[in-house]
Amino acid sequence: MNMKREMRRLLLPLLVLMCAPSVWAQEGDAQEFKMPCREVLKLGLNEFMNVYGDKTGDASTYGMKAGFAYYVDCRRPANDELAKKLTAEKRQQADAVRDDLSKIGNAAWDLAYMSAGGGTMYGLLRVGAYADREDFMTKLIGALKDDRKQASARRRANISLAQAKRRLAHWAQMPKLEAFGEETLAEKQQQYRDNVKEIREAVARLQTLIGTLPDAAAALAAKRVAEELDAEIEG
Repeated sequence: MNMKREMRRLLLPLLVLMCAPSVWAQEGDAQEFKMPCREVLKLGLNEFMNVYGDKTGDASTYGMKAGFAYYVDCRRPANDELAKKLTAEKRQQADAVRDDLSKIGNAAWDLAYMSAGGGTMYGLLRVGAYADREDFMTKLIGALKDDRKQASARRRANISLAQAKRRLAHWAQMPKLEAFGEETLAEKQQQYRDNVKEIREAVARLQTLIGTLPDAAAALAAKRVAEELDAEIEG
């Protein structure tokens, strides 16, 4: 499923709640939330976030970020356990994919934020992508166990990498930016260029790594690279 479409589907009901101040938890009123990780992971990210919001009564941006973090604190250790079944080389590959995807995603959401002139939703979507990325890692770790040659998967990987390059080219075209507060326009523009550089370097590393992955894992990783670059909010 397309990552951006999935994140929009996840956040839409939460955004509705954010527009209703009566359901916001007041300071000190939010209920302490506890749920065993096995139940969290059984629910999955979307359903868990619904349950988290219902149980805590906190539909604020802070509350949603806390919910995403709670999920990651369960999913990441579970992924680490799964990765123990891989060879040392494949564990290193999985870690490298996660690290560079995080760099791409974080930088892309920063670019989207700057291009839009700000907006709290971009920070929330960045945290949400972090949680969704760990769900992706579960799939990637499973695919790394499959060493079969799959020509169709390798073709999909190449198509996704070409798509990623087109999206990178889009971000490389600096939009008209505005500086706020004490930040100068030149500083804002340099920040934009730094983010583009971060993405470009991470994409290059991943392209090289994807060439060494099993075909099924390569297809997944390449598709995710393109999705991480799709960091825009559409109406």
